[in-house]
Amino acid sequence: MNNGFILAIGFLLASGCAREAYNISWEGVVVDQSNGQPVQNARILATSSYQANIDETGNQKNYTISDENGKFRIAFRRGFGITVRTSASGFLSGLDYKVVKNPDIRDTIFLSPYPFDASLVVRKIDETSFASSVPFIREKHVTAGDLSGSGKLTKWGFDFLTGINTLNLDSADVWIEINQKTGKIVLNASGKGGVYPVVKSEPGDFMMNVTKAPESGYLKSYVLSGEEAGFFVLCRNGVHVAKMIPEDKICILSYQDADGSMVKEKGIRFDYLFQPNLQNRLYFPVSASAIGVETSDETVPENLKSKSEEINSN
Repeated sequence: MNNGFILAIGFLLASGCAREAYNISWEGVVVDQSNGQPVQNARILATSSYQANIDETGNQKNYTISDENGKFRIAFRRGFGITVRTSASGFLSGLDYKVVKNPDIRDTIFLSPYPFDASLVVRKIDETSFASSVPFIREKHVTAGDLSGSGKLTKWGFDFLTGINTLNLDSADVWIEINQKTGKIVLNASGKGGVYPVVKSEPGDFMMNVTKAPESGYLKSYVLSGEEAGFFVLCRNGVHVAKMIPEDKICILSYQDADGSMVKEKGIRFDYLFQPNLQNRLYFPVSASAIGVETSDETVPENLKSKSEEINSN
C-alpha cells in the first residue's frame, strides 16, 4: 500500500467527519410569532451533537428557562449541530435543528400560540428524569454535614399558570409541608385558590374519565392519606383550574452539592392537565386536540441517588 493511497483514505475519512465548533455560547430570545413579544418562562431543552470518534456521534444535553424578557443562554463544550425543543404555556411546542458554524450563536426562537378553543395542556412526567422542568413540589433540606443535622429548609411549589416549579410561594398554586415527626404531608393552596381531592374509590379513572372539575368545595390545605386518585386545583388567581395526578410514592432525593453540603429533597412529582380556556375552565376532556408538554429526556445524574416511599396515613 503506497503513501498516496493512505493519504487518499485519510482524506476521505476526515471529510466524513462533521466540522465542529468548540466552547459554544448560544444566546437568544424566545418570541411570540404572532406579535413579536418576548415569551417568558419558556422551557428550552437543547442537545448538542458532536463527533465522538470516526464513526460515532456523541450528545450533550442542556436545559434552561427564558427570563422575563424572553432571553436565554446555553453553553456547550463542542458540537456540529444543536437539536432544540421549546415549550411554553399557551404556545405550540417547537422542534428545530441548527447547524453550528461558529462558537458564538445569536438566535431567535419563534413560538406559535395555540388555538384558544383547543388549549388543554397535558403534561406527563418522565419517571427517569429529575430535571428542573419536571413538576415536583417538595421540601429541600441542605446541611453542611450529614443529612440528620440542622440546616436550611426551603420549599418548592408549582405554578400552573406558567408551568414551572418555583421557590416563590406567592407565585405558587400548590406546595407541601411535611411533619418531621409524623411524616404526614399537607398539600397547601394559595389564598384565592384551593385543592379538591378525588379518592380512588370513586368510579372511573381520574386522568381519563373525570372530565369536569367542581365549582366549589376547594380546600386551602389537605392532609394526604394515600387514598387520593388526584386533585383538582383552583389556581391562585381564583379562576383557572388544573387537574393534578400525583405519583403514588413520595420521591426522595439525596445527593452532595458542589460545595460539599448534603442535600435531601422530599416531595411529590405529578402529571397534570391545565385549562387556560376560561370558557371551558372546568372541563378536562383528554383528546387528540390536547397539547402535550414535554418535560425533559435528561436522565438522573450519576451522583444523584433516589428512593421512594409509599404515601400513607401512618
